[in-house]
Amino acid sequence: MIDTRFSTALQIVISVAVNEEANLRTTSQSLAQGLDTSASFVRKLLLPLNENDILATAQGGKGGIRLARPRDQILLSQIYAAVTGDKKIWATRHDIPHEGLVGENIGDLSEFLCDRAEQAVVDMLGSVTIHDSVAELRRLEALKSAGHQPPTDGSLVRDRHAAE
Repeated sequence: MIDTRFSTALQIVISVAVNEEANLRTTSQSLAQGLDTSASFVRKLLLPLNENDILATAQGGKGGIRLARPRDQILLSQIYAAVTGDKKIWATRHDIPHEGLVGENIGDLSEFLCDRAEQAVVDMLGSVTIHDSVAELRRLEALKSAGHQPPTDGSLVRDRHAAE
């Protein structure tokens, strides 16, 4: 089963950022509606985002969810780490016979590959902020409104590196 915690948490944080721009109150219920999921699932994801100083929550009639720090200081890698914890991109099978070249070594090879893939993901996510993400969403929306097909070539990360 594919883990959707990161993509869901990303949508939550970006939704909060966009709502803040528009001076709209964000609640777990409004996020759940936008995500087509339950408010309890949203609250479950809010906990690590709150603990990692990404989002701040306040209860009550005037409460809600807001960014805990400026959007240009929240990296996607921080969101990823907050909601996935120690869970790897993929798991290594350890319940196989340890015989022969493959059986004896596949676990070590798989762990090595998984570690490298995980680091590549974290490195890429560490180069993009919530500010960048909101700007990219606006750029994509403008392209669609103008009748253009958005590129799928990773321009968000490339453009950010070019600006640095």
